Amino acid sequence: MKGSIIGRLGKGRLVVTGTRDGATIIVRGAESSRSVGEKTTVYTGTNIRFRVADDRRFTLKIGGKGLNFSAVGRGDATIDGWGDPGGGIFFDGSYSLNDEPYHSLPDERTRFQLAAPPTG
Repeated sequence: MKGSIIGRLGKGRLVVTGTRDGATIIVRGAESSRSVGEKTTVYTGTNIRFRVADDRRFTLKIGGKGLNFSAVGRGDATIDGWGDPGGGIFFDGSYSLNDEPYHSLPDERTRFQLAAPPTG
């Protein structure tokens, strides 16, 4: 995406790729971080708070539990919940896009476009 994302991760992993000089990357509370290549950093731990902003394209992959975030920008996005009715997990979270009502996270990987909501 191009834009900004701010959030909190209760426990898990955050992977930031593609940002360059001039980007805002603030990650607090990570128990470990490591560079993977020239443009990728992996953060892991509990109670991770993060903010990433860039006017160029970047990728952010977030996996774990206790995730709350807001994103503003343009680009591709993918979400995938961990619901498993057979395993007794019926509700694993919710999301809202462009001020729409909240929906349960999909059980299958779902792709959508981040964009400004239509005006009118």
